[in-house]
Amino acid sequence: MRLTAARGSVFATVILLLTLDGVDGAVMLDTLGLYLTKNGYGGAQLIRVGNFYHVPINSNGKPANLIIDTGSPATLIFRSSIKALGLTELKTSAQVRSLFGQSREFYGTATIKELTAGNCRFTSVPAAVVPALSYSNRYGNPSGVLGLRELLRFGAVLDLPHQLIYFSPSRPRIETGDMARLIKTKTGWKPAAPGTEVSQTMRSILTEQGWIPIGFSISRRHLRVPGTVNGVSCYLTVDTGAYLTMLDADFAKRARIGGVRTHISAEGIGRSGGDISLAVFPSLRIGNYEIKRGSATIGILDPEAIGRGTDSEVAGLLGIEHLAMNSAIFDFVTRTMYLRPPGR
Repeated sequence: MRLTAARGSVFATVILLLTLDGVDGAVMLDTLGLYLTKNGYGGAQLIRVGNFYHVPINSNGKPANLIIDTGSPATLIFRSSIKALGLTELKTSAQVRSLFGQSREFYGTATIKELTAGNCRFTSVPAAVVPALSYSNRYGNPSGVLGLRELLRFGAVLDLPHQLIYFSPSRPRIETGDMARLIKTKTGWKPAAPGTEVSQTMRSILTEQGWIPIGFSISRRHLRVPGTVNGVSCYLTVDTGAYLTMLDADFAKRARIGGVRTHISAEGIGRSGGDISLAVFPSLRIGNYEIKRGSATIGILDPEAIGRGTDSEVAGLLGIEHLAMNSAIFDFVTRTMYLRPPGR
């Protein structure tokens, strides 16, 4: 979800491909970064453009940048960037659907034969092809987004406060029986997927520094966390590609959250959501973590997109503004998000 208005800032981005090699000094690593790289993780430095985090990449030798977007089930390439990236689009009959409903546009598919990010190289990366964002220059002219499927597949650790993304040297494949050695837990010894031992130490490092762990689940190909908004329990989709947190208008009414109308409109891929309202409320809880004086935009969201009436229903999106302000770090191996209060 992106926001557009009559007047908007134009953000410039510098494309940098920096490795995480502690020797060359290109990136200063903290305790977590040093531990991950010592255990074979590679990665790349992110570039912040406005509210969005871009990862510089090379696609088949062509430079580009992708927004890190946990709200997108798959990696997306904008149709306007296909030629520049040396990709071939295969047309489909599937219509594009966003948070605001179905578009008249259609998905395409493409395969990135070789994708390089920092000092990591991936092959045969599938991507969906979608129409470009309106006013793309406001977001740093990205070529697309790196979606949730690849973040899970590559065992990523996303560190927003330090603007870094790491990738596991071993791909977590616990669902296919690819098990590593046993690890000791509070309830005894258990088999663990590749990377789980590293994740346990990562948890210790972060909790000692004040981060609060919050488990997330994957439901309907989206990252979901339990929450409480203005005292009403719900689930939220965690979306690093959402400019601001957004609540569905029906849920906001049930939670007795009003709003101030604006002339700002929300934009999804291929479809606009119309004008939104802005609201502030006493508390927003994510798991057992509290954000005092929560804030959100309110809009009419597509019932199918939020799973209305199903066990997977969400009240809206937890956007990048709260994630960045609360120093979010994601471990996609153990499906854990870490938050820390501002000023720590």
